[in-house]
Amino acid sequence: MTKASIRVDADLDAVSRGRDVLGHALREQPTTPKKHTVARALQRWWILLTLAACGGGKHGDTYAKGTQVQEQCCEHLQGQPRDACLQKIVRVSDADVAKSKANQQQYACVVEHFTCDASTGQPTPASAQAQLDCIQDLQ
Repeated sequence: MTKASIRVDADLDAVSRGRDVLGHALREQPTTPKKHTVARALQRWWILLTLAACGGGKHGDTYAKGTQVQEQCCEHLQGQPRDACLQKIVRVSDADVAKSKANQQQYACVVEHFTCDASTGQPTPASAQAQLDCIQDLQ
């Protein structure tokens, strides 16, 4: 094959076919059956529901996280004040009580609203009020 036999406007044919393919895809879009979009939405919803039921939520064990946040705040202190701060943290000795729904909800409030005052090892006053308001809203 020689250069003379290659068409000069061969690339224009490819561009033209590309436009036809694109135009065909755009024309087909409104005729897609609605069941495909509904089925896909239901599939996503089912996956999210399954993840939430299996513990894939954002909270996990909020009691453990809440006590950990408070302990980390106490770690800013040294010596006797640090020990006293760690002793003030409310702890639940029964694992079933710690995992109860009410306890998990209350500690979710602690985790969400806890802001440490590094000088005292306690929550800031605004943080403590926000925690209290959240817990009272649960009831």
